[in-house]
Amino acid sequence: MGKIKDKEDIMKNVCVRMMMCLLIVVFCSEQGFAKEPLQPVTIQLDWEANVEFSEILMAKARGWYEEAGIDLTIKGWETGISPIEEVLSGKAQISVAQGSDLITARSEGKKIRAIAVQFQKSPYCLLSKKALGIRTPEQLVGKKVGIRHPFDELMIRVLLSNAGLQYNDIIPVRVGWDIQPLVDDKVDVSPGYINDEPLSMKEKGYESNVIPAFKYGYDFYSGVYLVTDAMIQNQPDMIRKFLGATLRGWKEAFKDPAATAKLIVEKYYPKGLVQQQTESLEVFKFLARLGEGRKYLGWMEKEYWKKGIDILHKFKQIDRKVPADDVFTLEFLESVYFGKKK
Repeated sequence: MGKIKDKEDIMKNVCVRMMMCLLIVVFCSEQGFAKEPLQPVTIQLDWEANVEFSEILMAKARGWYEEAGIDLTIKGWETGISPIEEVLSGKAQISVAQGSDLITARSEGKKIRAIAVQFQKSPYCLLSKKALGIRTPEQLVGKKVGIRHPFDELMIRVLLSNAGLQYNDIIPVRVGWDIQPLVDDKVDVSPGYINDEPLSMKEKGYESNVIPAFKYGYDFYSGVYLVTDAMIQNQPDMIRKFLGATLRGWKEAFKDPAATAKLIVEKYYPKGLVQQQTESLEVFKFLARLGEGRKYLGWMEKEYWKKGIDILHKFKQIDRKVPADDVFTLEFLESVYFGKKK
């Protein structure tokens, strides 16, 4: 009997100790003591934090980056900031930039690479008052066309060339960044983005005709997620986790654009209007889901990168053609979608 009682006492002690250990683990977990520390990551955007970046903002709001072990800081664009230079300097680990800018930087020897894209086609466009009846590049001949920046000129040259025309077939007019010159008839045509200026014109009481640049040979990815080659080499797991959470954010954001716009205006973009942001997000959803994006958001193709490289070389924006394989990698998209790891 004494031996049996001793065994019972031992078992009781073991059970008590196990319960104490379990309680300690639960307590520590609830207090955050048992969690792995989050990895600080900064992403530099190329514009203000609005629905253009709904996938990032949604994933942030839902806590999905934290679930992935990432403490994400989102930096909106400010005057004088270059998203590419922010990454190269180490001030940001990831940035969003235009495909043409990435190609140009790579041709200059800067070791950066795309890991995914927001939009399969560029939102760049030319717009005019509907009453003028300008619907194609061929109809730009003799028209006053606003030019805000050198990249407007490149886009217009590409569209004109695609139509068998030259830059001197139009009348370029230097303008600022607002649409007032178009409203005041100081120009016939103005550059813009299909998610923005047409909506602004509508608010002012004007219907617009829009010439999407991507339909006339302006072949560039837009909203490119980029990192340095060193980051790919040294922190592949972080990139994979970031991309997984971001793609999850995209799917959630696109389920209900109106609800997404409302959340983003309330939480991140207080100066925005929910209706305008909703309509803008519908455009971004369309651009993101073109081509391969319908099945795989963020996807990239080598041939499309090559088209952009050829354009920049043809119009003397870069001195040499860089290999398409040097400007992007599918390593992380393949990992997220198919479980492939390099």
